[in-house]
Amino acid sequence: MDKTKILLLDDREENLLSLKAILDRDDIAIYETTSPNEALRIVWDNDIAVALVDVQMPGMDGFEFAETLASNPKTKEILIIFVTAISKETTYAVRGLKSGAIDYLYKPLDPYITNAKVDALIRLSRSQREVRDKNRLLENYATVVTNSPDIIATIEPETGRIKSINPSVNTILGLSPADLINTSMLDLLVEPRSSNLQEVLVKRSYTEGNTIVIEDRFVGMLRQPVWLELRLMYKNRLLFVNLHDIGKRKAYERDLVDAQQVAERARKTKESFLANMSHEIRTPLNGIIGIANVLEATELDFSQRNLLEMLTQSSASLLNILNDILDISKIDEGKFSIVLQSVDLRNLIKGILDLLKFKADEKQIALRSYVDPNVPECVMADGLRLNQILMNLAGNALKFTASGSVEVRVENTGSVGQFHQIRFSVVDTGIGISQDAMANIFSEYGQATDKTAHLYGGTGLGLTISKKLVGLMNGELKVESEINKGSEFYFTFNLAEEKRVVASKESVPFNELAPFTGKKVLVAEDNKVNALLIRKYLTSWNVDLTMVENGQEVIDALSDGKFDILILDTRMPVMDGFEAARFIRQNMKLDIPILSLSATVLAEEVQEALSAGMNDTLAKPFQPAKLHEKIEALI
Repeated sequence: MDKTKILLLDDREENLLSLKAILDRDDIAIYETTSPNEALRIVWDNDIAVALVDVQMPGMDGFEFAETLASNPKTKEILIIFVTAISKETTYAVRGLKSGAIDYLYKPLDPYITNAKVDALIRLSRSQREVRDKNRLLENYATVVTNSPDIIATIEPETGRIKSINPSVNTILGLSPADLINTSMLDLLVEPRSSNLQEVLVKRSYTEGNTIVIEDRFVGMLRQPVWLELRLMYKNRLLFVNLHDIGKRKAYERDLVDAQQVAERARKTKESFLANMSHEIRTPLNGIIGIANVLEATELDFSQRNLLEMLTQSSASLLNILNDILDISKIDEGKFSIVLQSVDLRNLIKGILDLLKFKADEKQIALRSYVDPNVPECVMADGLRLNQILMNLAGNALKFTASGSVEVRVENTGSVGQFHQIRFSVVDTGIGISQDAMANIFSEYGQATDKTAHLYGGTGLGLTISKKLVGLMNGELKVESEINKGSEFYFTFNLAEEKRVVASKESVPFNELAPFTGKKVLVAEDNKVNALLIRKYLTSWNVDLTMVENGQEVIDALSDGKFDILILDTRMPVMDGFEAARFIRQNMKLDIPILSLSATVLAEEVQEALSAGMNDTLAKPFQPAKLHEKIEALI
């Protein structure tokens, strides 16, 4: 506790020494002086609670000193005891009390009486200060309530009637505070019967000191509803209510919901467009790639094989563009996943160079690779996406290089245990990129300049896809370039070494894959070119094949015979693949394996196929080896 400050004023030093000796305590701070003028300075500069003042002093006596203190608002609260040796006559006592004194002490001083009176005055002073402080708090609270931008009210818990309310109710609801006294708060609501406030009042769900928060609509000016947040606290048998205007927040929430609905409609429209576009492009593209696969298995002369290679390259480029568009959509919607598997980096790089060799030879550009001997033979990575990134970067490098070379490099820049820091880079001697254009090259559909797009073509998606894929794989795609000298695109992954290498069937011609002799296969495909290709593949694998054109024909065929596997296109006339699968599972109760063939690769359609009862899916265009792998797994 803070010490109580006491002033001792006496014109004689020995009297001050005597008083100090009597009042020498730890809870008291004593200020002493023989000069009334000095005493006035002390009380002005310090928060004196009690003053022991001698009555008879030269210049200014005790009465005059007390009257001076009482006349000033800053010092009038000081409690004064006169210390005197003069007569105890009533005249002196009355004058002392009139001048502002509380009591008298008579010389010679009795220590017990002196301490007792000082203790009493200290307690009185502290009580007065507490009262003053509380009064100030109440005054401040009243000022805050009156000037608060929120409506602040008290209501009877039993009736909900308003006992007090501040002027803000006029600003917010256009109502007079005086007119609302003894009015039910529920009468101010737009829908009082369904209000949570009524439930609180009826159920009396409030407890002492706890805050209840409710949002509701009140009738405002011109009968317009106003959203207010009510914060209720029960105390001293009253509900104290703070009502805050949340109209702007509610409007923002409505706008946000509207925006979300617009965005959702736009997303569904985009998905529908992408699904249709994917189906319409992939279906004929599957025919082109399939015909190329069939031709590859035939005897061709040198010229024909060159033409076939050009056809394969062109269809692959078209497929890459289509995949890029779909991948951008998947990444932006957070539906893109990275799948780790065993990857032979040397074979992956060799495959990229083999695919791009035709273009490099055509432009007479040296296309080469370097793989650091310290790079592990096999690592855990998403081989499909890594291949896509490097194909994009190497393809871009070839596109923008007129002479010189393009090199794909793979280097081990550090190892910790089984993890290796592998740096991938593509270096070219092409046209380079200006510093001004650097910021634009990774943007969607963006190219370095309009002139670049005109001269070299392209969608501008390759680098965007590559950067996003690298980011998804915890790396960062960077570039260093100099105009007319070339560019280097590079990124680094931390990859775990993997001892096992997974062999691939894709390099094996379809007519050399293992047969499914005697297996009965039912295929539903309405596109004649794709039906022709599937027939070609399956008959080469020695199956007992039945071909139909829609889901209804599938149902009819199943009613007449048994099959080992069904291969259903998803989009067909009369009855599509989804409807057929559901009918087979729910009505016919058959557990025959069903493989879905779809010309879209959207996750929603894959999920729809699985939900309809299909066992697996295969997206068009597909390699025959992939079809063989799916059939083998299902039967």
